[in-house]
This record gives sequence, structure tokens and C-alpha cells, in this order.
Amino acid sequence: MRSNKSDKLLSLTILFIFVIFLLSVVWTLRSDTKIARMVPLILVLILAILSFIHYKPASKTKQQPLFVPKRFGIGISVNPNNPTGRLFWYLVFTVIMILIIVVAFSN
Repeated sequence: MRSNKSDKLLSLTILFIFVIFLLSVVWTLRSDTKIARMVPLILVLILAILSFIHYKPASKTKQQPLFVPKRFGIGISVNPNNPTGRLFWYLVFTVIMILIIVVAFSN
């Protein structure tokens, strides 16, 4: 089981990146450069990776449910311990990477 201190640190890191993401969206709306369009996508990728790490696969004891309660906040999250959930997370990473590549090489 993870310590409460590391959960708080990860939560603060995710919150910090989310605030930077919101600021970058405002910057994107005011600017029309490729880097301004890529920064929000890169931050979303970082948030997705941090979320995956937060819910990362634990022990392989038995089949886990697809949806699990969030570790902080209200709601549910897709469980990467479930094979379908892991496929979902990898699909999210792939789509975000494709979007970053498309934005990087578009005119």
C-alpha cells in the first residue's frame, strides 16, 4: 500500500500540471503557433501518464473490476489492473501521441 505522503505529493503534482494546462490553453487561444497548440496536448499526455502511475497495475491476484472508486475526489476511474482497462489506457496514450504528431507536422 502506498503511503499517504506520496499520494499527497502525486495529487499536488497533478493539480500543478492541470493549472499549467489551463494557462497553456489560454496562451493557445491568444497565440497561433505550433508550440502553443502542442503544449496542451503534451500536458494532457503527462496527466494521463501520472494518472496511470497513480492507478498502476498492482498484484495479479485475480480479475479486477473495470471501474474502481477514485483514490481522491469523487467518482470512478478505469482500472488498469483489468485487461480491458489497460487496453483503454494504452489507447488514450496512443490517441494523444497521434494528436501531438499531427499538430507538430501540420501547417
